Amino acid sequence: MAARVSERDRDALKGLMPDILRDLYGITALGRAFKCPSPDHDDSDPSAHYYESDQAVHCFGCGRTWDVFDLVGMRDGIDGFRERAEAVAAYAGYRLEDDGGLTAKRRPRNKPKPRPPFEFPREAGAQDVSSACFDAFCAFYEQGNEVGRRYLRWRGLDDADIARFGLGFARNPKAVMSQFRVYEPEALGYIVIPFWNRDFTEVRYCMARTVSRGGVRNKEWRPKGVASPLYNEWMLSASLPVVYVTEGLIDAMALAKATGKHAMALGGIGNAKRFSQVVYHTPAGLRPRKVMVCMDEDAEGRKAAAKIAADLSAIGVPRVVLPPYPGDAKDADEWLCAMRGEAWDYEEICQFEGDDCPLYVTRWRDGRI
Repeated sequence: MAARVSERDRDALKGLMPDILRDLYGITALGRAFKCPSPDHDDSDPSAHYYESDQAVHCFGCGRTWDVFDLVGMRDGIDGFRERAEAVAAYAGYRLEDDGGLTAKRRPRNKPKPRPPFEFPREAGAQDVSSACFDAFCAFYEQGNEVGRRYLRWRGLDDADIARFGLGFARNPKAVMSQFRVYEPEALGYIVIPFWNRDFTEVRYCMARTVSRGGVRNKEWRPKGVASPLYNEWMLSASLPVVYVTEGLIDAMALAKATGKHAMALGGIGNAKRFSQVVYHTPAGLRPRKVMVCMDEDAEGRKAAAKIAADLSAIGVPRVVLPPYPGDAKDADEWLCAMRGEAWDYEEICQFEGDDCPLYVTRWRDGRI
């Protein structure tokens, strides 16, 4: 008959849950959600939490709760409380009391490896929606949807840019990504901004920008429950000579158009942390050889630029912080519009080619222009 585990040992082992989560699952930030430990739960949007008061993990996705004994038992396929307790003790370097009643002592443990300065970026995006994004691109040229192209023209982007960046238009972004929850009854539609991969074959994340006559605040909507990648995140692992990084998505398109260089975007200064994480965990030979930091010219933008510059210095990637934009422009898009002026080429109406399919649609589908 197996010896019983003393109450003192049981309480001590339960308190080792943070050590087990760190050593077996690599989870160190217990103050926020992490991926469910159950192998049966495909937790693409981290939904598990650690509760210190209960010394337990609960997952809101699958509804399960584990203490340290349940967690190790599930991981190693161990039944029986004594056997689970012994496994926890072995992982933690803890000596259980023996039958003679020796005082429990912690075995000397190897020093934990120092934590990297930047955590590994969380998995981002959802299912591939490239087919729906192509349909949204075609929607720009359907009768009644001219408002989408007019809005982009106001932002300095023409039909060639729509095709180059694979943009789309939708009356309801939910038709492109089911995770969108958008309610703007007075909106005229939404510019769909897909996050295409490098070879333009896959989209696992989109943002949608409201188009209105001014009565509705123009804002960018994100799909609910889906972790956000960076716009053109692939540029950080493509061995490019220089990459421009902006705050907003349309700013990245404007900068790419104005300079002819590779430009990506944070999608909001809150993603500056992810930018540094991705760069740090990318092999040195695949990182950009130089990064041009081009945030908005305001207090928050300057703060984000300083943080990114400091992180890049710590990582060892050369960087330049763009000085104020010419003409007192606030961001790259304002700079583009000021630089091009009011009179510049824009195709009000596309010619059609067979089956009422615009030339731009045909060329984009066949050549990904």
